[in-house]
Amino acid sequence: MARSRRWHRRPHGSKVSSRSDFREILFAEIISVTGGLFAGFLLALTTDRFYLIPGLLILIPGFLEMRGSISGSLAARLSSGMILGATKPEFAHNRIMKGNVIAAILLALAVSLMLGVIAFGLSWLVFGKAIISIILISVLAGLLSNIIEIPVTIATTFWLFRKGYDPNNIMGPYVTTVGDIVSILSLLIAIMII
Repeated sequence: MARSRRWHRRPHGSKVSSRSDFREILFAEIISVTGGLFAGFLLALTTDRFYLIPGLLILIPGFLEMRGSISGSLAARLSSGMILGATKPEFAHNRIMKGNVIAAILLALAVSLMLGVIAFGLSWLVFGKAIISIILISVLAGLLSNIIEIPVTIATTFWLFRKGYDPNNIMGPYVTTVGDIVSILSLLIAIMII
């Protein structure tokens, strides 16, 4: 228990706290940049699949941004709740945490549907092709990415908190990178299924 709270005991403004925070943030940013390069490389390798459906490239920027934003806010709410003592770092019997997870899932599905509708409308206006499958691809990819990313976000946030790190320093860049990679893979799987 004492180890998991080590960063709470640091006096504010101390050099130890600043150095430790700097190391945590620097490590998270290095992982983020490396993962972003991997996600871009993966996207570059599979661009030919995205050209198959006109308007799918309209969907990609919003879809990538959505995953990082939703998982990032989920991680921030969980870590702030644990720091304040409102939530415990375990999922079972935790009403606040379950509510946050359900909200993240519903928000991701709703935004995926909206992104699909917007991509469908722009594809119809710009290319003159009404391809309804773009909406299905967006919703299916949103569902697939939720299945992977939400448990990873929760598990990593809990693990960092238990190890004595401040999840607020690390989780933002981490979930953005994981979200980019998972989103591209989910879109590719959704394209193959539909």
